[in-house]
Amino acid sequence: MWGYLVDHNWHIAFHSGMSSKSDLRAAVEERAPVGVVATLLNLSQQILVLPRYLDGGGAVFIDSGAFTAFQKGVEVDWAKVFSVYDTVLGHTERPEGVSIVAPDVIGDQAASLALWAEHAEKVQIWAQAGARVIVPLQRGGLSAGQMLDRAVRIFGTDRICAGIPSNLEAMSPEDCSTLRHHDFHILGRVRLTSELRLKLCALLQNNPAAQYTADANWLRSRIRQISGAAPAFREAGRHWPLDSTRTRAVREVLRCEAYSQLKKSTFPSQAFA
Repeated sequence: MWGYLVDHNWHIAFHSGMSSKSDLRAAVEERAPVGVVATLLNLSQQILVLPRYLDGGGAVFIDSGAFTAFQKGVEVDWAKVFSVYDTVLGHTERPEGVSIVAPDVIGDQAASLALWAEHAEKVQIWAQAGARVIVPLQRGGLSAGQMLDRAVRIFGTDRICAGIPSNLEAMSPEDCSTLRHHDFHILGRVRLTSELRLKLCALLQNNPAAQYTADANWLRSRIRQISGAAPAFREAGRHWPLDSTRTRAVREVLRCEAYSQLKKSTFPSQAFA
């Protein structure tokens, strides 16, 4: 039986929700690992902002927007998503700093497998270019381990990252225990819930040396702090004409509440007892 993690030090925790011009500027200036949605990025962000940030050593997570599309009941424009991936990768000298999400269908394992087969060549190109391709493992007839094995066969490489849905319904600890891999990304959660702790314990038991990263919408729960900080910067705005009030407010809150500022602790020695 799995133990219980008190906390967890992610290799990288991405601050998702940073697609807007002002928010992305603040995150880049603070050197925070950023998370954006492909279809929300403008051309300048694709060919200048993100590539320059990557070239300077920054870490970037680009989501496909599949989960938002699922919530809204609309189709994902995969051609547009892939174009953004290709543009960013084509303009940086450091593609290894990019984590991109492979095409998938939320909650549908069979449809996700079909998408992988359809777009296998694109995934192979991104992986060969050095990008970290996150492959979301959806629940279905195959176990998570079997689906990951299928992904390796479809894409012809194990240089992919296993994407783990953060909620318990999408993948159980028992399913996590079937996985053997070197790279994992938790989709949509950075702070540990009781459910996520159990899933991480199951993963770590069989993959203690793997890389573990995560992303979550940092802005969503901090709108009040950002709105409260903004008035203090309006009068000072004339001193920084290139920065909007929003950029300065987000930057200030990031300095106090970036994921890197979260209290960290190591795994307890009895974590897997």
